[in-house]
Amino acid sequence: MSLTHRLDRAVGLPAAYRLIDAGFLLALAAALAACHATGVSLAGVAAIGLVAFGLEYAVSGVVTDGLFRGVEWADEAPPRLRRVVADLAATLDVAAPAVVVDRESAGGVNVVGDGDRAALVVSSSLVESLDDAALRAVVAHELAHLALGHFSRVPVRESVTHVVGVTAFWLLALRHLPPQVAVLVGGAFLVAGVARSNSTNALFYVVGSAGTVVLLRALAARASRLEECHADDLAVAHTGAADFCTGLYAVGAVEPEDEDDAVAGVAPFAARRSRVERLTAVHPSIEFRLARHGLTTDDVVERATAGRAVDE
Repeated sequence: MSLTHRLDRAVGLPAAYRLIDAGFLLALAAALAACHATGVSLAGVAAIGLVAFGLEYAVSGVVTDGLFRGVEWADEAPPRLRRVVADLAATLDVAAPAVVVDRESAGGVNVVGDGDRAALVVSSSLVESLDDAALRAVVAHELAHLALGHFSRVPVRESVTHVVGVTAFWLLALRHLPPQVAVLVGGAFLVAGVARSNSTNALFYVVGSAGTVVLLRALAARASRLEECHADDLAVAHTGAADFCTGLYAVGAVEPEDEDDAVAGVAPFAARRSRVERLTAVHPSIEFRLARHGLTTDDVVERATAGRAVDE
């Protein structure tokens, strides 16, 4: 039984990912205390926290701004999709996001934004291929994340990971360097952590922290899996298990599977995941998610891959 399943059964989904977040806060407190205990002044400790959180939130804001500039130029969504989103937003008591279609993506649906502002981006092929019920269900999953406040937790987890990582770097190496050099190298470490999409930055981030950031990111991935299940459950409550699982399978079956999708994730099927993906994936496998609602892939594959186009 996976850790996700054990936590779900033991305490329930909301309590489970909140427990993980409590663990992140304890790790933050322990890291800052360790810095102070090994010679960092209280002002220095505060600076580490402020810089780590400030960088993460600043970069997140810049990325979000860029995404919304792209959304402004995207094609307007068809009336059918706008009606679905407006109805679900009212049902889930969230502000209706802007809705656009992506004509270049092979398939998928994503909410972009930071929680305070959001836009739903749906591939045109998905809109054309899913029937009304299945489309409504996968949109409900994305809006459920907004209703449950999941987007606001991500930058906090990332920021805590940066603090823990730089603390490990401090204990292992930085404290043995001249103060000015330690500040410069520590700052470079934090920048690398925030901008780790670059392979060189990612390597520096992992090696400098002696791998501690990998452990924190794995823990964050577990929290994300629990949140995905929670959003699944809210979507199913409002749309039905069969419709949601059909839409989920349809999104996951889109090729190529190495493209991330907010509903299905990278490498969505367990049978095709590498060992690393099994440990680090932020989405549970589709097989696991279907099984939570009493279904298998055989129950939904025919309807999910029928490619039914719906008239406006």
